[in-house]
Amino acid sequence: MFLSVGVRFEANVEALNMVETAGNYGKHRRVPYLVEEDGRLKTVYVPAMSGESLAHAYQEHLVNEALSADLPVCDDCWRMEFYKSMNKVHLKKKVDPIPDDPKKIEEAIVKACVVEDVGGFLYAEKPPVRRSSAFQVSYALPVKSVALFATSEPQLHARHAQMDASSKKGNASEQMIYYVETGTALYGFTFNLDLDAVGVSAITSKPILDENEIKKRREASLKALFRMLSSGQFGAKLSRFFPVGGITELVVSVTEHPFVVTSPIYDDYLEKTQRRLKVLESFGEEYLFTAATGEKVPEEALKEAIDYLHEKGAF
Repeated sequence: MFLSVGVRFEANVEALNMVETAGNYGKHRRVPYLVEEDGRLKTVYVPAMSGESLAHAYQEHLVNEALSADLPVCDDCWRMEFYKSMNKVHLKKKVDPIPDDPKKIEEAIVKACVVEDVGGFLYAEKPPVRRSSAFQVSYALPVKSVALFATSEPQLHARHAQMDASSKKGNASEQMIYYVETGTALYGFTFNLDLDAVGVSAITSKPILDENEIKKRREASLKALFRMLSSGQFGAKLSRFFPVGGITELVVSVTEHPFVVTSPIYDDYLEKTQRRLKVLESFGEEYLFTAATGEKVPEEALKEAIDYLHEKGAF
């Protein structure tokens, strides 16, 4: 089974993805973006949020859901440091001595950590072992029709240090002004999850785990997505720049084989997704399509998809 989710969310005065600090100035991520104006295409630079940032947040929620379900999580991932068995130092925490067979290395890692099972890894020593992530996530980009209204603007802040009677001036390192570049946009992004890849070897395409363990991991991966979207706990600087806004629309498809919803950066993504799914129906393939628009809230659409997967025996 394959789950695909398209999300639109409004974020006013956000600092979800910062890229560098130059002196006392923190910059928001910006990317080149094609828009149409007066019948012509042109490139503009708009605030954005990287897929890496969204993926990191999802894996943090996956850690919490896995631990709640008594599923294995390695020490690195437990600390939210996703090194992913990249070398011998990290791999030896899971299996020692390290086997020479790539299949045995993959098996040891998958059995030891849900995050590396679902999120993939690359062991970059001999023999190299690569496991692709079971989930995919795009950049969060402004919706095309309103992209020209997306903006980033620096906000001035001051850190104040009190002066006592013996001091004529404040400590320069304690008292200073600084700028945080904030973005405002109606963003859209896509999240895909291949449930058939969970607990299955990327080398042999055979199950590494028993069916019950695989179902528990699938359930944890679905709950992690639900928690991330429902809570809004993704991105940077949430403690003082929590975005004002929230999810405005959400569409979910569940199919028997890989299928990705039309990107929510387009205004007609709901209609196009439905039309594309109708083609699958003509091939005799079953699917679920649900959307949170109007009165239906995102949590209701996500729960509908999770219940459908449960009925189909995915977990």
